[in-house]
Amino acid sequence: MKKILFSTVLIFACSIGIASAQLQKGSTLVGGGIGDLKLGLGDDNVFNITLTPRVGYFIQDNVAIGGKVGLSYTAQPGDDAYGYNVNAFGRYYFGEREFDTLLRQGRWFLEAGAGIGGARGADVGFNVNFGPGYSYFLSENVAVEGLLLYNGTFGSGSSNGLSLNVGFQIYFPSSLYKNLK
Repeated sequence: MKKILFSTVLIFACSIGIASAQLQKGSTLVGGGIGDLKLGLGDDNVFNITLTPRVGYFIQDNVAIGGKVGLSYTAQPGDDAYGYNVNAFGRYYFGEREFDTLLRQGRWFLEAGAGIGGARGADVGFNVNFGPGYSYFLSENVAVEGLLLYNGTFGSGSSNGLSLNVGFQIYFPSSLYKNLK
C-alpha cells in the first residue's frame, strides 16, 4: 500500500511541472486546430469547418512566435464558400502564478495573428485574429487546446466573427535538439 501511495504522490508531483518545462526558450510547438464553430458576431450563423496547422518557436520563456495556415469550408444558404489565410502569430502563456487555474497540467494563453486571407471569388485581404486559449497537457509534450478567436478579413469580400477552435499541439523541448547534436 505504501508503494502505491508513494507512486501516486510522485506522479502527481511530476505532473505539476509538466506545462512549464515545454514553454522554455528554444522549444518549438507543432500542431493545429480542426473545427470552427462560428458564433455569428457580424456574420450570419453558418456551418464552418477549418483546418489550421501551425508551427511556432519560443523566443523566450512563455512567448512563442510562428506561422499558421487556415483552410476553411463554409456551408451557407445559396452557395458554399471556401476560404484561406496565411498568418504570422504570437502567443503569450500566462505563468502559474500570473493566472490561477484549477487544472495544474494546463496553461492559459493569448494569441494574436496577422496576415493575408480571402475566399473563393474575392480579392485577397488583410487578416487579423486574436483571443484567449487554454492548453491542457495530456502528457509531457502533448496538449489539447481550446481557442476563442476574433477573426477579421478586410478588403473585398470582408468578413468578421468569433470562432471556437479545438486542436492538439506537440511541444518539443529545447533539450531535444541538444541531444541530436
